Amino acid sequence: MVRGTGKYKQKRGGGRNFSKDMVLDENGTAVSAARRRAENEENSDDDDEEEEEEEEEESEEEEGDGKDGDKPELTRVERRELKKKQAAEKAKALDEEEEDEDLINPNHVQKKLNISDLGAPRELSRREREAKEKKEAQDRYWKMHVAGKTDQAKADLGRLAKIKAEREAAQAKRKAEAEAKAADLAAKQKAAAGRR
Repeated sequence: MVRGTGKYKQKRGGGRNFSKDMVLDENGTAVSAARRRAENEENSDDDDEEEEEEEEEESEEEEGDGKDGDKPELTRVERRELKKKQAAEKAKALDEEEEDEDLINPNHVQKKLNISDLGAPRELSRREREAKEKKEAQDRYWKMHVAGKTDQAKADLGRLAKIKAEREAAQAKRKAEAEAKAADLAAKQKAAAGRR
């Protein structure tokens, strides 16, 4: 058993590469046929891309010659601005085509923020909007409660009126008892003074 073989376990065959399907390339070196095929495909892809770029440039030149027969050739800055406008128009067209409500990511930022946008009022998030609505509803309820228009306020005012009436009745009773006591005391004092 071999200890410490490392992170990668070798497969059977010791990781050796066999010289199967070897072909000589332009330089006379032996290269596997699979690698040569891959290189040829890459080269053909690069050639296709170069051809496409050349065709685009030629078509742009032809369009420029056809459209701007009277006008002088555009400067570099003007060409850049024209390309930016065309790119913006393409992006706008793509945005209009691909706006499916189900596929739009709500977390995706639609446009970049500028410093001037910071002072402008922004759209509230769902949580912020719900918190604001809840606070406004509480304020409205409290104003109505203070005015005595809510059910709870009416119940509280009724209970307070009942307690007030009970307290007034108890105070009147205590006053009557105190007057009766004072009259009794005055009568007793008279009776005691009359006996002497």
